[in-house]
Amino acid sequence: MATHQPEKDAPKRSKFHPLFWLVIVFEFFERGSYYGMMSVLSVYMTDHLRFAKTDVGLIKSTIQPLLYFLPIISGALADRFGYRRTLMVAFTLLGGGYFLTSQSTGYAAVFLSLVVMGVGAGTFKPVISGSIARCTDHTNATLGFGVFYWTINLGAFLFPLFLVPFLKNNIGWRWVIIAAAVGTGAMLLPTIFLFREPPRPKDTEEDTAPKDKPTLLQTLANAFEIIYSPVVLLYDLMRRSRAGLAVVGLLLAGLLGHGLYSYLQPGTVKHTISARQIRLGNTRLTLDVRRDLCQPEPFSVTWVSANREVRVTLHDPDRFPEYRRALLSALQRTHGAGAIRIASLAELLRPEELLRLHGLFGLERLTAARLDTLREAALGMTTLVVRVDGGQAAPFSIERKAPRLLWLTLRSEDVPRTHGSSLTAALAARPELATLGLGKVEELASKAGSHSFLGLFVGLLLLGALAGVRLAGRVKGAQSLPAKLGWMLLLMGPVLATLWLLPYLSLFSRILCTFIGLTLLSLFEIDTSDIPKFKDHARFLLMIFIYAGFWVLYFQMFDSVLWYVQAYVDASSLNDAVNAAGSWLGFDLRWRFDVEHVTVINAGTIIALQLLVSHIVKNTRALPTMVVGICMGTVGMAILAISTSIWVFILGIVIFSVGEMTAHPKFIAYVGQTAPKSRVAMYMGYLFLYGVIGASIGGVLGANLYVEYVDTRNEPRTLWLIFASIGVATALGLLLYNRFLGRAEPAEGSAREGPA
Repeated sequence: MATHQPEKDAPKRSKFHPLFWLVIVFEFFERGSYYGMMSVLSVYMTDHLRFAKTDVGLIKSTIQPLLYFLPIISGALADRFGYRRTLMVAFTLLGGGYFLTSQSTGYAAVFLSLVVMGVGAGTFKPVISGSIARCTDHTNATLGFGVFYWTINLGAFLFPLFLVPFLKNNIGWRWVIIAAAVGTGAMLLPTIFLFREPPRPKDTEEDTAPKDKPTLLQTLANAFEIIYSPVVLLYDLMRRSRAGLAVVGLLLAGLLGHGLYSYLQPGTVKHTISARQIRLGNTRLTLDVRRDLCQPEPFSVTWVSANREVRVTLHDPDRFPEYRRALLSALQRTHGAGAIRIASLAELLRPEELLRLHGLFGLERLTAARLDTLREAALGMTTLVVRVDGGQAAPFSIERKAPRLLWLTLRSEDVPRTHGSSLTAALAARPELATLGLGKVEELASKAGSHSFLGLFVGLLLLGALAGVRLAGRVKGAQSLPAKLGWMLLLMGPVLATLWLLPYLSLFSRILCTFIGLTLLSLFEIDTSDIPKFKDHARFLLMIFIYAGFWVLYFQMFDSVLWYVQAYVDASSLNDAVNAAGSWLGFDLRWRFDVEHVTVINAGTIIALQLLVSHIVKNTRALPTMVVGICMGTVGMAILAISTSIWVFILGIVIFSVGEMTAHPKFIAYVGQTAPKSRVAMYMGYLFLYGVIGASIGGVLGANLYVEYVDTRNEPRTLWLIFASIGVATALGLLLYNRFLGRAEPAEGSAREGPA
């Protein structure tokens, strides 16, 4: 054990290497660009590019996991090929990806452009943290990483607070993304002319001749060893007993069977159309109050398509109480009244109001005030559900399933092309669908004609992984390269053939699944004989998966929370308070709260309170403190269900942020304290997995829940309570993990940073 030096002999803190400050600048511009774009990206894609929220959720669930998963691979590759080369690749991909995103309007083009950006960001992350680790020593590492994480939050605070609102309000929304492209692409110049390979620690400066370097396959094997640890344990279970073989066989059969069933079923896709966009143009409801004794019916409801006008004529207003229910039913069935709240119409068409209007024969249209009331009543959402059903005799049908829900059923996805004129006429006959357009229907039909491949792919991947573990010994025992390639082809041939020969899959899906499938090759380099090691891996992976539940909540800050702020939160009182304070100080402010300021609240809270929170919990045990932080974050999410007030919203986000800065540093500490000593570095390299899982689930789940409970049911409170329940489940899961699987940890904790 090393002896403790007297304080007078303690080494002074070393000065930071000049490269440290260059890396800090890189981090500031990269994170500022990323959070600046992400603060408005979801709203930009739904409101300006007209993408469905579920489609946006799919994009987010692809690009955000890339940022957290790629460091597992890119970090190893950076050590092998050099930090400078890796940085040049990263900034090229970042700048190019952002610029392509700003210039793209089609769904596939935006998706692929953001994937390019995500690959660049995932390549960038480990190089920066690795450079800081190399540029610091034991005397200044804590301060160095503290500056590093403050830089992350400073970029996330300043860019959305100042640059984003200026660009989107004065020049255009896409200029926010162009600015991100400039901010990251410009970093290529200092990388080329100023960046040099950071010094290696003295204890790793041994001979690294090419013969001693691991092969690319060995590097991948080291990266994926933890991910495939459950497969190794399943294979060991199969090998040890017949019961284990039966259990694994049933699991595999269930996955493949359910996946195949889902794959063969035709799809259904929901598309939400905002009545605000459709009805507040030149659409209006006209109420005529007049007697017409020639009409046998007491009322009539007609749709005037040229004027986009619903005309209600009361031929016998004195008998209104008798036919009021029939009139409301007729309005509900009429094309133009589908998204109008019937309760509001009932209030509008009360007898005393009709009699008052009846006395004014010269007034054939509603007053401006009454028209505004009706406009407010019409601000609902009409949800269009597109379904491909081969059993339909007619080429298509449109039917109302609920006041705000329409089913458009197509016999095949070719109907928009083969029956375009009749489909266009049918859409024009319904005012909710009149602005949809044949092109959009064709796009929706293509999505509805797709088939879910996720379940089948997971089953095939598990089958291939089990086969890879079984063949690993034979591959290692092969004496010649052709023999090794033959065994690899035996494994990968069926997998690749399945991916590229199955119908219905898009090119993007085939490419993505191929890359994931190629990770099976890493199994040939994994030593599966050390089962206790893989039990540690699986235990660690389970803890990561449980903790990722909290990050499902966090990633709502970039999706569902932004949509909620735009649609429901009234920030006028905050705007008035800020502008009044500016006037008192002598400034003529015209500031207003917008979606990009959600990130500002989160980052600003961390900047202001992180040091205080870290000081309070510095001596507490890691896992109980994690649970407390997650509970605080859960309370913050639940507070959003209380009210749509801006002050309640800010309170909820602030409390969530305090919970985040309490839980996440202790998570880092817990992994470092409980990991097996021989594998601490490996486990610390896998910390980003929480973001992979949280972002993958959070993007899709948040978008679908928002469409279901907010757009369709108008129940935002239910949405936040569901997310709060996920937080509760995460806290309970960690408590159960600590009770049955957790390892002992030191009494004192040590954590400092917030999330990256």
